Amino acid sequence: MRIGTRITAATALVVTLTLTVYAVFEVRARADNRQRAIESEARATGLALRTTLETLGADIAHLDPLRLTRDLGRELGRSGAGWRINIVTAEESGPGKPPARPALSVTQSRRLAALTNAPQLALLERERGDLVLALPLRAQGKDGIEVTGMLELARPVAYLDAAWRGDVWRAIGWVVVIAALTTTAVFLATRSLMTRPMAKLLGGVDEVARGDLSHVLLSERDDEIGAIATRFNDMTFSLRESRAETRRSADAKHTLEQRLAHTEKLATIGQIAAEIAHEVGTPLNVIAGRARATHKKAADPEVVAKNATIIEEQTARITRIIQRLLDFARRRVGPPGMERLNLNQITLTTMELLGSQFAAAKVKTRLIRAEGLPQVVADSDRVQQVLLNLLLNAIQAMPDGGAVTVETSAVTQQRPGLELAPEQAFVRIEVSDTGPGIPRDRRDKIFEPFYTSKDGQGGTGLGLAVCAGIVKEHDGWIEVDEAATGGAVFRVYLPAAVAGERPRTEA
Repeated sequence: MRIGTRITAATALVVTLTLTVYAVFEVRARADNRQRAIESEARATGLALRTTLETLGADIAHLDPLRLTRDLGRELGRSGAGWRINIVTAEESGPGKPPARPALSVTQSRRLAALTNAPQLALLERERGDLVLALPLRAQGKDGIEVTGMLELARPVAYLDAAWRGDVWRAIGWVVVIAALTTTAVFLATRSLMTRPMAKLLGGVDEVARGDLSHVLLSERDDEIGAIATRFNDMTFSLRESRAETRRSADAKHTLEQRLAHTEKLATIGQIAAEIAHEVGTPLNVIAGRARATHKKAADPEVVAKNATIIEEQTARITRIIQRLLDFARRRVGPPGMERLNLNQITLTTMELLGSQFAAAKVKTRLIRAEGLPQVVADSDRVQQVLLNLLLNAIQAMPDGGAVTVETSAVTQQRPGLELAPEQAFVRIEVSDTGPGIPRDRRDKIFEPFYTSKDGQGGTGLGLAVCAGIVKEHDGWIEVDEAATGGAVFRVYLPAAVAGERPRTEA
């Protein structure tokens, strides 16, 4: 329920309860006023009639009470007051007395007995829908004041009940009207002053939740809602600044990572340059020797042709060596070029590039390529850089020679740390060696930048950090473990390409 609706409902409830309480007291006060008015009228009328009757003195005992009642009733009827009169005498009928009075009811007998014992009293009672006032008729006797009779005034009070019901219905009507008007006024006020501004604020929050930080609220009011709008604008401005700063930092970090990767690549090139020069020297010597032989036997066409063929083969060999180095050393400008790759081909090309290093370090190599290996969507240059770093680290870990095994395979498993996620297809590259291995206490640190175990041996501490960054950019991960041969094994996992998936280009 909205806060405006709650305020309106609470206001309507409070107003209704307040008006109801007021109406109850007002209706009760009106009923009490009417009751007091009719009682005052009854007393005034009764006292006036009693005074008139008491002036007759002892003569009232000789009057016919029925006739007197009729005469006084006619006089009061002309006044329109609506009172009924009944005169009751206290003496029994007999010789020289007025006619016998009618039989009295139990109530009248009780009243007459009470007034006889207390001549100063006046009884005011309700009897069967009538208001009855009983006054004693007094006369001066031998022993003092004596009660000679009783004057009864009666008037129907049904109109009091009708008036009370009318007051109740009018009060209910006014309560409903006033509550409805108040509720409507509060509803309109809350909608104008609260609901609409809050709706605008919620709309701005939704826009921010969807990533649109350009939404601005107009602070049109100088109250709490206006202050919230101002704070909202300040918040979105801060978020925009933070987003821009984060984007600039991310761009700077990405640029730095690219530079570090290229720096590591250049360091790798420096490490293999000498070996490549040695490898190029062999075919150059062959070419030089064949050139001298050709010069000596220039007259023999068969020898010249044979030497020319050998020179051509050795030149092509030099070209391939230099081309492999150039392919790896070239610096790619712009974002990585993602394409479908066969890691079997990448592993073969990389091991051919390091052939001379393996031979010079007396390291035996073994390449196990899985048949029907799924393709991956990756940047060939970066993947090759990862393999080169891992293989060079393996060579350096075995200064007295050893063996390196590179194996490709297709696996289906969950990502580390996502035990509830579904299994996914990956292509795995394992690079294992027979070196001393990596202690367990160092395995969590070797992928940190500038951490190196080659103190004094020219290590920069960036190789494995760059490898981990490149693999992470390809939505994969890299693990290190102890190899079955006693050395270290690095496992690189890259997501297998989905059928119909288009290569993407990272921004």
